[in-house]
Amino acid sequence: MDLPLVTVGVASYNNASYLRETLESIRLQTYQCVELLIVDDASSDDSVTVADTWLAVHPEVNGRLIRHSTNLGVCRVCNDIVTQSKGEFICIIGSDDVYLPDKLAVQVPILLNSPPEIGVITSAIEFMNSEGQTIPQPDDFAIPHPEEVYIVLLKSCVIAAMGTLVRRSCYDKVGLYDETLPFEDWDMWLRLAKEYKFLYSSKVSARYRRHANAAFNTRMRQMEEGSLALLDKQRGFSPEADAAIIVQMRLRSELLYQIGSPQAAYWLRVRWQDDHSLKSWGLYMLAKLGVTGQQVTKLQRLLGRR
Repeated sequence: MDLPLVTVGVASYNNASYLRETLESIRLQTYQCVELLIVDDASSDDSVTVADTWLAVHPEVNGRLIRHSTNLGVCRVCNDIVTQSKGEFICIIGSDDVYLPDKLAVQVPILLNSPPEIGVITSAIEFMNSEGQTIPQPDDFAIPHPEEVYIVLLKSCVIAAMGTLVRRSCYDKVGLYDETLPFEDWDMWLRLAKEYKFLYSSKVSARYRRHANAAFNTRMRQMEEGSLALLDKQRGFSPEADAAIIVQMRLRSELLYQIGSPQAAYWLRVRWQDDHSLKSWGLYMLAKLGVTGQQVTKLQRLLGRR
């Protein structure tokens, strides 16, 4: 029986100091039927040189580099990986993260032997710092979940992208990544979860690096704006889903106001339209009048409120 080809996509952007380690973790997979696609999103460091040099040193790897001349965002990078892939299964990893050696050897048989309604294998992951030392895992990330995970995902993105393996056919059904969003995974998991079940593996498959230059730490406002946009477009699936969305919209719109987003007034108006509460109306009006969230917080402290 021929082994299915797996397309491993590396989303590369300004991680030259870590990229070689990422690529080595793919080369050293015990599962060998792999196609490697490195998509560099116009890095300003030496990422392209690192990738080119590594590919030249390892001609035995079925790999190639796709370069963007301008920065197009991570969703475009993921779309290039999907549209250029030849594999039956796809997984995507950031250029500062690493796979454990048996990631594919464990996950491919699970997905291959699962019924077609299982579209995604997810797994446990580890977190590490810039030096590669293991650090504690956040409580709401990469944890066990039910096979029907849609409602859970509306409350929190509990799935780590580098720990997944996805059937290529799933993208044919739900479409490509939304390039209007600043991040790739949460929206795609929600769309996939409407159509497919997700099977969780407790076997740790990857290590996720958190460091000062990571997008997770430097784009909080953009992340929250994107989160509100993707949640808003999920409305109408079910009453239970809409209730979960309203809770998230309430929390995230106020956070957006606190961190000074110019979009805060818009999302506070959406929040007020959802709950018609006096607090929501008051926050919306304050935002419209140009009163900042920090000013509101300072006033609340002066009045002895939290």
